[in-house]
Amino acid sequence: MLRLKCIGGPLYGQEYSHPYHEFTFLDQHTGKKIVYRKHTLDFKPPQDFFVAESISRNFAYQLALQVLHSQYLSKN
Repeated sequence: MLRLKCIGGPLYGQEYSHPYHEFTFLDQHTGKKIVYRKHTLDFKPPQDFFVAESISRNFAYQLALQVLHSQYLSKN
């Protein structure tokens, strides 16, 4: 089962487990369905994230940097 950080949408920054490379999340507050897909972003080393479909790859990269930075700060 994949356990990856989510980029975009209501699950932003949270880890989410799912057995497939794609899943649909139903936001209970808005009733909107958000499709998340696994993307490998070009970090050193490459890292996988679940990215909301409405987010461009470039923007996902920038948001992932923020998630990784906040994760780093919370450990140190």
